[in-house]
Amino acid sequence: MSDTLTANIAERIDGKTLQHVREEVAHHPGQGFPESTAALPQGKLSRFLEENVAKRLGHRQLTKLLANRGRIGSTWREVPERMHQVANQTKLMMELMDDFRSSAYRKVPWRSLAVCAGAILYVASPADVVPDVLAGFGLLDDLAVTALAARVIRADLKAYCEWKGYPVSEYFAVPS
Repeated sequence: MSDTLTANIAERIDGKTLQHVREEVAHHPGQGFPESTAALPQGKLSRFLEENVAKRLGHRQLTKLLANRGRIGSTWREVPERMHQVANQTKLMMELMDDFRSSAYRKVPWRSLAVCAGAILYVASPADVVPDVLAGFGLLDDLAVTALAARVIRADLKAYCEWKGYPVSEYFAVPS
């Protein structure tokens, strides 16, 4: 048996192989995975943390990653779809506010309107927790706030979505 374990990310590891990996890592800590070639930090405390704490945690996390690789890959592939749904939910919240203001739709409680308004104002505000000018990261807090707001008022948004005649699957994940 070789000292190095390699796996193609597209392969699926069976239970027997996974058990073998766990046993090898448990019996030979530091030998189950290749060593890092990065330079060690200069400070004593930093070096101690790198060699003792980070290395152990890294090995543990790599083992967990191997064990859950299929589930992680499928979740990662769903991210763009989830972001698209959050964008659709944000548009739906804005439409809900417009239809409520114009008296076209009134079957929504005030708390849901307050959550919608708060989320939309947060996204529109230049005073975010993470400024929008930070490329890539600036919109993450906006997405998180609108996703949380949509989750809090999910039932009311679904009812509004159905009232509008929109396909619910474009706005909310359909349980499989």
